[in-house]
Amino acid sequence: MTVAREPGFPYEFECKRSGNCCAIPGGFVRVTDAERCAIAAHLNLSEIAFASRYLQPDGVHLKEGFGNRCTFLQDGAHAGCGIYPVRPHKCREWPFWPEILTDDRLQQLVQRTCPGIRAIDEGS
Repeated sequence: MTVAREPGFPYEFECKRSGNCCAIPGGFVRVTDAERCAIAAHLNLSEIAFASRYLQPDGVHLKEGFGNRCTFLQDGAHAGCGIYPVRPHKCREWPFWPEILTDDRLQQLVQRTCPGIRAIDEGS
């Protein structure tokens, strides 16, 4: 795995495959039309079948799975994403979300729950 850094974020990230990012309480994932189409194709489902099974009634948010986790989170020795090659943009950008920089409580939660995040010094 590669260590990632983004300007302005007080940490660097190397995925440890804990799955914790896919189980943050109150989290939700919005998907675009193109993402819905790609995920449906990946799952060999029609877009209508995909929407019925995996989208909230609003048609833009993924339904939650067991225990408020992402419905595509797979358990195992290493947690995994069942749609990793076509995962939504929001998932691809983890943990470098702009709202983390403006919400101290969210930043603390993210840093506390994600084992792949390591604080960096301002001078690094």
